Amino acid sequence: MLPSYSEYMSSKSYSAYTDEQLLMGLRNNDSQAFGAIYSRHYPGVYRYLLILVKVPEVAEDLTHEVFLKIWEYRERLTIERSLKGYLLRTAHNKAIDMMRKIATETTLMEQLILHYKANSTTDSIGEADQQQFDELVQEALNSLTPQRKKIYEMSKKEKISHEEIARKLNISPNTVKTHIYQTMGLLRDFILEKIHIYIFFVLTLNFL
Repeated sequence: MLPSYSEYMSSKSYSAYTDEQLLMGLRNNDSQAFGAIYSRHYPGVYRYLLILVKVPEVAEDLTHEVFLKIWEYRERLTIERSLKGYLLRTAHNKAIDMMRKIATETTLMEQLILHYKANSTTDSIGEADQQQFDELVQEALNSLTPQRKKIYEMSKKEKISHEEIARKLNISPNTVKTHIYQTMGLLRDFILEKIHIYIFFVLTLNFL
């Protein structure tokens, strides 16, 4: 005969319980059992989501949503295999939903792009991811007219002032500013249009 829930929970500290025992507590509305599940599995779920969505703030929000879901559905929660697998599958689905949202909302997509640019020398973005993003930017640059590309590279890569660019190319400083402004808009639109394809490719590769 299996021991009762109360016998399980009185025998040892929560950190020593198996996932199955904690799930039993969760289904019995035990907030401490939920806390133990959260403490045990939060790091793994967060790391997995960070791989998928890249932005730490977004990964953190989605991680909280994963655990909120199991608390809200605790009384009718059905887990066929392992709790860890269930949590990661839930996290994956949350990430897909978020990426679909990012792909259709310019503000969120720009946040992701800015994160790639700001973290290009840190461990929070993988080498393969950075290479993919750099290739995307180069593809965008190659879509420009020769003069517009030259002006952009002189300004952004060579750090030449607008006045110096104007002098070297025999055009007015205002023309230089106009070209750079329009180029930034074109690059942004190009990347926003293309990057969601890569995002879904990464999600597919990381499917459980």
